[in-house]
Amino acid sequence: MLGKDNLYLVLGGRLAAIGGSQFQSISDLSLVGIYDDFAKAEAVWRGRAQATVDDALMRFQIVALQNFMSPTDSVADFLKLNPVSEGLRVRTDQSVTDCCQLMMSLRVGAALVLDADDKPLGIFSERDVVRLVVTAPHGWRQATVADYMIAPVTSVRETDLLVDALTTMRDGKFRHLPVLDGEGRLSRVISVRDFAFEAV
Repeated sequence: MLGKDNLYLVLGGRLAAIGGSQFQSISDLSLVGIYDDFAKAEAVWRGRAQATVDDALMRFQIVALQNFMSPTDSVADFLKLNPVSEGLRVRTDQSVTDCCQLMMSLRVGAALVLDADDKPLGIFSERDVVRLVVTAPHGWRQATVADYMIAPVTSVRETDLLVDALTTMRDGKFRHLPVLDGEGRLSRVISVRDFAFEAV
């Protein structure tokens, strides 16, 4: 568990234009890591920046999380202050095709598959679509998301520390993390984009 006064997030992504400050796709941002020492974060940032020096659109940055949160902030505290999405919610009998169309129209990278009590059973993401195209047998478009979702899905509770939620995202390389209420129902879905700021 990270619990220091100073926390630094290193993230990276491609810029929309050379010399610009807007990322090309917030949903494609990479959460590199969270560090309790600026020197550690700077070393990682510098290493990533040097490794991609030939790509003029690639940008890594350091975000001082203590400017936006404290080590004792809970996920619930973060949800109160930020417009975090409720997430795209589908049922187990939703077809893969319909789910993909919803993801496209709503411009989201993942859908949470819920049971009748709104408790998450699994997650279906853009990465799963790529996996289907490459490896799935013919006819997968008519299959249901339950056939191809990732289950069980990793989640956090509203009462968990926000820094622990970020650590879970980092360690699991997750772009989306479901947040459950006290009854285990889906409350919100934290995304890497919720921690993305203009590139500096």
